[in-house]
Amino acid sequence: ENLKKRVVKVMRTWIKNFLADDNGQDMIEYSLILVLIGTVALIFLSGLGLSISGIVSKVGFKLETVSNAIS
Repeated sequence: ENLKKRVVKVMRTWIKNFLADDNGQDMIEYSLILVLIGTVALIFLSGLGLSISGIVSKVGFKLETVSNAIS
């Protein structure tokens, strides 16, 4: 029982110190900025991928048409 109280006290102290510590604040801000940049890049590349997919489909259709015309 005494050990349980000491563990709870240590955990409370650790949590209070963790919440009061702002040393990692810059790292969190940089991480959030990187997540934002990554999200924007992903959205841009997704749109670009759809565009490229459309172009490849058109080229494939034209090649198939030419191939059928030659045959």
